[in-house]
Amino acid sequence: MKRHAFASAVAVAALCSSPVFAMDQDALLFEQTTMAAFKTCANKAVIAGTRIGDTARFADTDSCVAEALSQIEPAYQKALTSLQNNGTARRCLQTYYSNWTALMKSLPELQTKPPSSVLLTANGGERRLNQYWQFVVSAR
Repeated sequence: MKRHAFASAVAVAALCSSPVFAMDQDALLFEQTTMAAFKTCANKAVIAGTRIGDTARFADTDSCVAEALSQIEPAYQKALTSLQNNGTARRCLQTYYSNWTALMKSLPELQTKPPSSVLLTANGGERRLNQYWQFVVSAR
């Protein structure tokens, strides 16, 4: 049993050092980063929506979105580069990124709506992003 576990560990180590795994890691890191940024900024929009008249909270969402948009670009470029030999996956990644960007840019506008509406929109956006990500995964 120990030999089998050791052999499995060696096989996983060999796989993890391959260029294919590196591509997957870059894409996976990009997806995790974008989803975390979306959830963080969506939560700030919900909080801002509960504080009617507290425009300082609106600035929290605005700055969250601006920071996320600027910080995600390097991860996007790295993921895109890792998919350079797979045109279908690249196009799916570009579609995902375009939709993520549009959702992020829509968050500041949601702050003026009731929190339940913001939550519904954020949850729907997260589901759509997950669906788009599945296209990237299936294209790899």
